[in-house]
Formats: sequence, structure tokens, C-alpha cells
Amino acid sequence: MKKDLRFCLIGRGSIGTRHIKNLKTLSYNNIIAYSEDYNKNKDVEFENKYNIKTVHDLDKVKLFEPDALIIANPTAKHLKFAKIATEINSHIFMEKPLSHSLEGVHELEITLSRKNLTFFLANNLRYHPALCKIKELIDAGGLGNIYFARIMAGQYLPDWHNWEDYRNSYSARKELGGGVVLTLQHEIDYAYLLFGRFRRIKSCVRKISDLDIDVEDIALIIIETEAGHLLEIHLDYLQRPPKRTIHIQGTEGSIEYQFGDKDLKYYDFNEQVLKDIVDLEDYDANQMYIDEMEYFVESINDDKKHMSNLEDAKYVLKACMDIKMESI
Repeated sequence: MKKDLRFCLIGRGSIGTRHIKNLKTLSYNNIIAYSEDYNKNKDVEFENKYNIKTVHDLDKVKLFEPDALIIANPTAKHLKFAKIATEINSHIFMEKPLSHSLEGVHELEITLSRKNLTFFLANNLRYHPALCKIKELIDAGGLGNIYFARIMAGQYLPDWHNWEDYRNSYSARKELGGGVVLTLQHEIDYAYLLFGRFRRIKSCVRKISDLDIDVEDIALIIIETEAGHLLEIHLDYLQRPPKRTIHIQGTEGSIEYQFGDKDLKYYDFNEQVLKDIVDLEDYDANQMYIDEMEYFVESINDDKKHMSNLEDAKYVLKACMDIKMESI
């Protein structure tokens, strides 16, 4: 695998910083950062801590000729920089979600295909060992026919990034593509990954708290899949302590998992016994971010259709838009 690939980071927040640290862990060191805003302290921090120079002129990005752009800025700016990436023939690693609307997605799809560029949407939970095992179990028929699943993700927004004022975060601001449906779209994405395409969606999307935000802080979602599974998905900015869980009920067994737990619980109906089927005692959560980055780099030179492609990203974004539109 080539180790001289050139990367340009767009967005120097916590997730962008994680990605460049992981690139360096994978021995990719030819990296620059681009920022629309001039912040001398941040520039110095990136140069001193990570040996990464920040540029503020897009012409300098073009002169660098990056093999890939790591797009980790606010959601509403994702497609703007995806377009820039295609103009300079760079592959795209983009933080979820794809965008805050479907406008411009079709044009991106056409351009990527014409230029044979790789697009990868970073949904890190797809690489979590518990979810990988759940998918393996479902695909192998280990749960029998799926009756239903309950999925939950919630965390009090001011606790989320406690180093910054939550009111200024992209999660809190409509103009930046915030709100629980898009910010917590991991749950919509892995529901699609595990259970397939959606037939019907109904929802209740509201702002019910006194948080100083102009987006929804809770979404209650019911989905019927094309395979007939019933899914309940709960998303919120309100819970203390934070909670992220999945429960699946089938004819042959059930699964229960709370993210962060050290094991995955599987109840086998035939044996009538509760089993721990994945040992996560020594699991480092950063590994799923490393795995997705490694997968992206490998896919750059692979013409095969890969996981987390634009087709999946567009489908999940449309589902998110439908969730908002179908709110009672």
C-alpha cells in the first residue's frame, strides 16, 4: 500500500484532529490542513503538535495536489468542499452526514463517476465489533425472522463537547446542518445496514427543552422495512447519563447491547441460555476510526463497490429528510 499519499484536512475540530492522528498512526504523514478562518493559535498548535501546516488559500491546496480530502467541517459545508475535491481530482473521505439537504448530491454523483473518484462517508459505528457481529448473526439467520428492533441514542448536548459552548456547535445550529436527526444519523445508517431498505417512515420531531438551539432536540421514529421488520429509533440531546443501545427480537433469539459495555448479549431461544458472544474487555473505541480510515485508503485503488459509498450516503440522507418531513 502506498505510504506517500497526500491528504488535506478540511475542518480542525475534534473529529478532524482524530482523523489526522489516525492517518499518522497508519504511517501517512504527508498532510496539510485548510481553514477558512485564520486562527493563529490553532495554526501553531497543529504545526507544533502534529507537524501539520495550515493554509488559508485554496490555491495552496490545489498546489499541494492532495490524493484525498478529509472533509470534517460543519455539515452544511460538506458538498461545497466535495465539489472542490472533484475539481482537483481528489478522492473524498467525508464525515457523516453527507449534507443537510439533497441539493447538489446528484451532480456530485455524476462527477465522481465520470472522474472515477472514490467517495467514502465516515460512519464509524459500521466498524464497531458489536455491530459487525450483530450483522453477521442476522445474515446467518441466527435470530430467525426479525420481529422488531429498538434503537436509542441520547446525550445532553452541553455535556457533549464540554470544551466548547454548545450553542456555537454545528449540532445546535440549523444553518450549519444541526439537529438530532442529522447529527445522530449513525442510528439511521446502521438500521439501514442491518435491516435493509425502508418501506414506510413515521416520526415525531420536536424541540421540547429549554436548550438555546434552533434545531430539534428529540426525534421518535417508526420505520417499517421492505422485509417487514419494525424499527423504533429514539434520538435526543437530553439524556444524562448518555445512552446508546440496540435491542433486536427475532423468532430464534434476541440481542441486547449498550455501546461501551464489555460484552454483547445474545439469548438463544433453542438452548434457552444467555451468551456473551463478543468480548470487548480490551477494545479501544478509537480502533473503529482507524479501521474506517484504513478501509478508505485501501478503497482508493480498488474499483469494487465498497461500503459507505455515495449510494448508501444518499439513501440515508433521504431517509433523514423523510423523517423530518413525516413528523406528526
